Amino acid sequence: MPAPAMPGSEPPVPVALLHPNLPLPARMVFEPGMGGAAVERTLEIRKGQSLIAVLTGAGIHAGDAHGAARELASVMDLRRLKVGEKIILTLAGGRAPGTAGALSGLRMKKDVHTEVGIGRLLDGAFQSFERQRRLQREAVPVRGEIESSLYADGVEEGAPARIMLDVFRLFSYSLDLQRDIHRGDRFELLFDRYREADGAHAGYGEVEYAALHTGGRKMRFYRFETEPGRFEYFDAEGEGARRALLATPVDSARITSSYGRRRHPILGYSRMHRGVDFGAPTGTPIRAAGDGTVVSRGWKGDYGRYIRIRHRNGYQTAYAHLSRYARGSKRGRRVKQGQVIGYVGSSGLSTGPHLHYEVLINGRQVNPVKLKLPSGKNLKGEALQRFLLHRAEIDPKLEESAAGQRADAGTSAVN
Repeated sequence: MPAPAMPGSEPPVPVALLHPNLPLPARMVFEPGMGGAAVERTLEIRKGQSLIAVLTGAGIHAGDAHGAARELASVMDLRRLKVGEKIILTLAGGRAPGTAGALSGLRMKKDVHTEVGIGRLLDGAFQSFERQRRLQREAVPVRGEIESSLYADGVEEGAPARIMLDVFRLFSYSLDLQRDIHRGDRFELLFDRYREADGAHAGYGEVEYAALHTGGRKMRFYRFETEPGRFEYFDAEGEGARRALLATPVDSARITSSYGRRRHPILGYSRMHRGVDFGAPTGTPIRAAGDGTVVSRGWKGDYGRYIRIRHRNGYQTAYAHLSRYARGSKRGRRVKQGQVIGYVGSSGLSTGPHLHYEVLINGRQVNPVKLKLPSGKNLKGEALQRFLLHRAEIDPKLEESAAGQRADAGTSAVN
C-alpha cells in the first residue's frame, strides 16, 4: 500500500497522475529527476522463478524488486504465477548503457478480464492498481467427430488446448473417457474468445456449452451462474454435472488393468485386483476424485507411495504407486475435488508408471467403473427458471452455428 503522508505534508501523488490523458499503464513512464526517456521491457516467467527472481535477473535493484513484489501482492496472489506469463516493465532512462533503468512500474494480466500492476509514487514508494480490460467478447462454436480422442480431435478442430482440458474434466465426472468414447462419436462446444479494441487476440474465456453424442445418448452441459460470481455446469433439465467422485482421476489416461481377478505381472500367480490401473507417463498429475480429508499419506508396502482420502457418506478413495506428492496433500489436510494431490509413478510393486486407483465404501473395496453416483446440485424453483431462460439464449446460437456449418459443407460439396 502507498506510504502514509507525513504530518502537515500533502499526500504523495502517483506518477500516473502526471499524465492524465494516457491509459493507466502507459502513464507510468517518467519520474521527475530521472532524466532520459522511459522504455518498456517485456519479461517472461520461467519454471521455478518468483517475481523477485525475474526482476533481479533483469537487472532491477533488489530493494525495488522486493518493494514491487510486496505491493503487487495486495492485488494478486504471486504464488499462482504461471510459466510463460508476461510482465511488462516501465523503466526510467538515464542509466549507463547496458544496464536496467530504475523501475517506474510494471503491469501484467491477472486473468483475461483484469490487468494489475504497480507504479512509483513521488516519494519513491510503489502503489498497486487493478483495472478491467476493455475487451470484445465473441462466442466460438466448435464441432467434430471422434477419430482418436476427445482432446486431440477438439484441438484439431480449432479449440485451444486449455479449453479442451476443461471439457475433458467436465465429462470426466460421469464418463470414463478412455472406455466410454468411441470412434465416430460427436462433440459440440461453445466457448468465449476475447479481442482487444484493435482486433488483436486477448485470450479465451470459459466453456459455455459442451455436448457429447456417445453410445446412443447425448450428454450436454451449460455453464450457469447460480449466485453472484459462482458458476457451475448443468444438463438441459438443470441437473448438476458434478458427481461426488470423478470417474477418471488422471487426465488423458488409459485403463491398463481392470477390477477383478488377474494374473499378477510380477508375482506370476492369480489374485484379486481390487482397483483400476490408469497408465500414464511419470509425473502426470493425479487429482482428488472428490472433496474430502487426507487420512493416510506415505509408503505402504507393495502400493509404494500412497494416499487415501475420506469423503462423505462412507466413501474413501486410494491412490498408489505415486512418484511424489503434491503440496497441500499432507495427512489431515482438506482437499477439493480436482485438486492435484500427487503425480503418477512406479513406486512399490510395479512394472511401469501408472496410477492404481481404489474406491472403498464403508471400508470395503468396490469396482470404481461400475459405481453409480447421484449428481450433485440440482436446480429448483427460481434458480431453475433462470437457468431455463439462460438455456433459451444459448440454444439459438448453437442452432445458428450448426446451420452455418451445414451451409458451408453444402457449398464445398458443390464446388
